[in-house]
Amino acid sequence: MLTSLSIGPLLLVATFLSAVGIGAIAPRAIAQTDEASIPELAESIAELSQIQSEAIAFPEDAAIVDVTQAPYNAVGDGITDDTAAIQRALDAYPNGNKIIYLPEGTYLISDRLTWPEGRPGATDYKRTILQGASTNGTVIKLQDDAPAYQDRDNPQSLIYTGPAPAQRFRNGIRNLSVDTGNGNPGAIAIQFNASNQGTVRDVKIRSGDGSGLYGLDFGFTDEIGPLLVKNVEIEGFDVGIRTGFTVNSITFENILLTDQNQYGLVNGSQVLAIRGLTSHNRVPAVYNASDNGAITLIDALLLGSDEGQIAIKNEGTLFARNITTSGYGGIIENDGVLAVEPGVSEIDEWVSQEVLSLFPSPPRSLNLPIRETPEVPWDNPDSWVNVMDFGAFADGKHDDTAAIQAAIDSGAQTLFFPSQGTFTVNGTVRIGGNVRRLIGTEGRVNGNGYFEIVDGSSDVVEIERFASLARGIVHTSSRSLILRHSILDSYQSALQGAGDVFIEDVAASPWTFNGQNVWARQFNVESDETAKITNNGGNLWILGLKTERGNVAIDTLNGGRTEVLGAHIYSTADFPSELMFRSVDSWVSFAGVRETNFNGNFFRTVVEETRDGTTRSLVWKEARGGVNGSLLPLYVGYPSEAIARQPQSVPEPSAIVALSGIGAILASRRRRKPQG
Repeated sequence: MLTSLSIGPLLLVATFLSAVGIGAIAPRAIAQTDEASIPELAESIAELSQIQSEAIAFPEDAAIVDVTQAPYNAVGDGITDDTAAIQRALDAYPNGNKIIYLPEGTYLISDRLTWPEGRPGATDYKRTILQGASTNGTVIKLQDDAPAYQDRDNPQSLIYTGPAPAQRFRNGIRNLSVDTGNGNPGAIAIQFNASNQGTVRDVKIRSGDGSGLYGLDFGFTDEIGPLLVKNVEIEGFDVGIRTGFTVNSITFENILLTDQNQYGLVNGSQVLAIRGLTSHNRVPAVYNASDNGAITLIDALLLGSDEGQIAIKNEGTLFARNITTSGYGGIIENDGVLAVEPGVSEIDEWVSQEVLSLFPSPPRSLNLPIRETPEVPWDNPDSWVNVMDFGAFADGKHDDTAAIQAAIDSGAQTLFFPSQGTFTVNGTVRIGGNVRRLIGTEGRVNGNGYFEIVDGSSDVVEIERFASLARGIVHTSSRSLILRHSILDSYQSALQGAGDVFIEDVAASPWTFNGQNVWARQFNVESDETAKITNNGGNLWILGLKTERGNVAIDTLNGGRTEVLGAHIYSTADFPSELMFRSVDSWVSFAGVRETNFNGNFFRTVVEETRDGTTRSLVWKEARGGVNGSLLPLYVGYPSEAIARQPQSVPEPSAIVALSGIGAILASRRRRKPQG
């Protein structure tokens, strides 16, 4: 479509942005836009627009809370004040793992919507998902000139999901727009808090007149994250995204920031992993404002319109790769000094501090190939199969294994678990047949059983939106597996032949990958296992890792290739933590890794690497710079010669248990579930 139009590229971008609802770009901004960047900007916006157009609906028996139904009775006509109606729906299910659903419409509000307070210290501000029907079709809009939003010195958000501490498990905002209207200078669109697993996904945030403090605010309280922000557009406000304190971390992917007044994104002291940031602004796109702040930024397009401004300002730790800019006076300012000479508009890779290695290695990241997570079609809800219809009890007592298996074997493509009880699996559920999506609607599956990925008619199967999933997953099929927005106990693959894995916003531990390609975005692993993640001979790419407690975060073995882009290592063990990362005859790079510790049990050895029988260690004294711990702006550990990009055949090391179906899982392994 783009190449067929016979208009200038600058006008083309303005037309394209307007067509997808982004709004007009100032003429001065257009004049500064590099013509070569136009296709990239248009492609980024097109991808977001396509994602946001998909309508999300659920079956009537999925136990979803529809705010337009009795007893809530929101109207969504853009005229009626729906504040009280939506708040009643939120308050009805504290800690409920419930989807609060807003069908398409414009929901006018006059005051703040707050996550249910519940019982303090127990059920407050957690496990609540505000879900729209589509990003452009469901709009929460603040009335113009709202009295509660006039004071910039005492600002207030439209949506507030709760204060510290880090107990705000599984919160989410999805598939809707938030509009702060006109004449509301004290407005903050969303103050979002989630812990271990939570998301802001497929959301558009807009200030009607450009005023207001923050579009998406993570800096209002301590202990926010880890969480995933994906496919989000923010237009206007002083700052598009604000992040704050040292605990915890946030992962961003596919973010569009336009027309901010001061900065696109400002980071205080958090660990941020960012991929696919597009910014179109007169002001700096990114400001890492604290020496404790750690940002990993890859694949960014930063378009400015003031050559007196710098695209990225850094006062902490910054790893940047594949950054394209236009219309700025410089790409990176590091501690007040221009780090890249004027006139350079692209950087391949840049790191703010020394590159660390134990053996001779190239001074750059591994740069593994990246695959986007496949999108499984959202089937018509009328075709979904309810496991309750096959005899599941969901009473937390009776074993539902046989009923769930019968539902899978029925031939359906989408299988759902209504969020109206707790399911129990004590046997093995084999996900095969025609099933391509298993959706928990935020509910729980407990028990001592497993879900096994076996061959089926679809090349890919997606498991999403489960608060728990029994003892976890065993992957014995060549089918690709997508895991999204869930908490698991464990994952283990067959020693040979298991398919690719795509992970988004998942908390679980331990994980064992054997000879696979794995792409993980917002990956939270907590356990006292010897190794939280084992990469045995595969390709493991992680954007945004967070760990707790001690023991090895990642073991990379037998020629495996592991790349970590942004990691918060929160060492909370009750004993001294000995080793963070281990690599044995493998290829690794770790960028933007920061440890946080408050009890003195930090990691004594940060990296242990073995090559050809020689083992060397990077100890904490050689990697100081975290918050009472270590810091890896970039660690590189792989040979200088070119490396193969595909995993090789995997031998059978004695450290890995060879699988023979489900029975080879060691149920006695000592582990602790991540909370959530």
